[in-house]
Amino acid sequence: MRRPELRADGRRVCERRGFTLVEVMVALLVSAVVVLGARTMLEQLGDEATRIVRYAARTDRDANAERQLRALTRRLEIATTASSEFGGDEQSAHFSSWCDVPGGWQERCGVTLAVDVQSEKRMLVARLSTGEELIVRNQFEHCELRYLKDASVGGTWFRSWGEGISAPIAIGVIVDRDTLILRIGERG
Repeated sequence: MRRPELRADGRRVCERRGFTLVEVMVALLVSAVVVLGARTMLEQLGDEATRIVRYAARTDRDANAERQLRALTRRLEIATTASSEFGGDEQSAHFSSWCDVPGGWQERCGVTLAVDVQSEKRMLVARLSTGEELIVRNQFEHCELRYLKDASVGGTWFRSWGEGISAPIAIGVIVDRDTLILRIGERG
């Protein structure tokens, strides 16, 4: 509101009280820009946090892949009507095992352990029938699987294992100059 006043020289002077419409519009525009900027920044922080959580989960899964594979071979199941037969060659092995599920129990699952080549990178991958994929080792030059039949006198190792109701005592995974021994069940 404006209240007219007279000066000493006879001119009228208006004293302003409150804001003009233009000032209110400018203040609203500035505050809208600040709110939109803050919202965009928070969305970016949320997206980055989600990306970090996914990366941590993937890193944790990859770091624990060998431990999970050892657990799967220890729980390997053979000679039951519901299990598949164990079989393998130098590049892959397949068998039935018991997989951990999010509910905290175990369910029967199929496991395929294979040397996989994707875009010129070699990986040792365990694929589960649940859809999960464990990258056990990656970026190596050479990898072969071996199967231990007899542990006496240094062991008898085979390059392939025919499908049947028996399984080897252990699976040997030769990666470059390193060997990973995966014991089978309670026998290994």
